[in-house]
Amino acid sequence: MVMRNARSGPVVVGVSAGTPDRVLDEAVSIARDLRVPLACVYVDESRVPIGETPDGTVVTAPVAAAGHNERPAERLAPALATISARIVERAVSANVTVTHHTLAGDPVTAIARFAVDRDARLIVVGTRQPGVRASLSLLLAGPVASRLARRQPVPVLVVPLHDRTPLPAAARDEKVDAETDVPDPADVLFGEGHA
Repeated sequence: MVMRNARSGPVVVGVSAGTPDRVLDEAVSIARDLRVPLACVYVDESRVPIGETPDGTVVTAPVAAAGHNERPAERLAPALATISARIVERAVSANVTVTHHTLAGDPVTAIARFAVDRDARLIVVGTRQPGVRASLSLLLAGPVASRLARRQPVPVLVVPLHDRTPLPAAARDEKVDAETDVPDPADVLFGEGHA
């Protein structure tokens, strides 16, 4: 069988300071299984790309108004060093080559461009943790994973952040039989009160 349009690049994983281990483990495992490198991409939303140098380096500028004294890169450096160490630890034990990249701007646009430019095999992202800030972000822009899946050609794997175990088939069948209305699929799989 001849595969057409097979991608030859890395597995790309979108990371942030609080990326759960489960997302990192999945990304490393897939890169190992596909025998490709892992490219870890962090997107600094406090900066925007404004140009590119001849060697391909992206030039960025802060989003904040002039005179704003906070330096997000310095504030985030310790957290990014921690996530980097967590990724390297996993990659080394799995014999996976890993690279780290910091991009600027909208996460969807930046990750999509990076993945397409490098002929990525797959993009791995986690779902967002619940919370008011996450809910507002989803209301305004939609989840990064969903927007990535709709707006670029590289396959996207979304790693759920919950650690719920599906109910056994018999328990699911009982739940469906007991309902007169159409049940919530998540309640059927995970039991009531799953959220």
